[in-house]
Amino acid sequence: MVTDVEGIIYRVQPYQEHGRLLFVYSPIGKKTLLAQGAQKVNHPSRILSQTLTCITFKEGNKSFLTLQEGKIIDDYQKIKSNYDLMKMASVVFEIIDHIVIDREDHKSIYQEVKEVLASTNIELSSLSFSLKILKKLGYGLNLKPDGRKIKGVNIETGGLVYEDEEDIVDLDTKDALELLKLYLKPYEELEALDHELLNKIKYFIYKYYQYHLQTTLKNLQ
Repeated sequence: MVTDVEGIIYRVQPYQEHGRLLFVYSPIGKKTLLAQGAQKVNHPSRILSQTLTCITFKEGNKSFLTLQEGKIIDDYQKIKSNYDLMKMASVVFEIIDHIVIDREDHKSIYQEVKEVLASTNIELSSLSFSLKILKKLGYGLNLKPDGRKIKGVNIETGGLVYEDEEDIVDLDTKDALELLKLYLKPYEELEALDHELLNKIKYFIYKYYQYHLQTTLKNLQ
């Protein structure tokens, strides 16, 4: 029996004369949906076929499907209407698009994506997601202290730097503590950071992804 699946459109591209390809992330993984006629101004699927729209679609056992009886669950209009919010939400979709692969635990990752988009602070939640997912991807930070005095965190080692070590400090001890909070705290418990510290952490994450995953998160530039 064919069932409905929920998913979020993370990328859209034109297809042939009137169609659109919808790249959708769902609890069963990434799917590509062909929305026939969605480029036409008056087509019923045009509004549905937009980036950052949560929809339902008919399940299939292939990665490429034709959109059938799609329905909008949430259009995230509040995020779409704010450039800064949209840019930070797009960090999540860059990670989904370029890094998340078929063998991942899509059900739990999808739930985290939904939590980020529902949070009151999209900027912090997106940064938190980019740190939390590193563990699932096999590139998690090691921020557990061993009792020695800490100097900070190093990008290359992905861990703490102690007073008796010569590794470069990319974030000092105070900033590393805020990084740890983003790494461990639930999205709804994240506390606001000042602008300067926020930019330091963004840069750390940006460089960490470049070094360990050979991926440039353009929306953190």
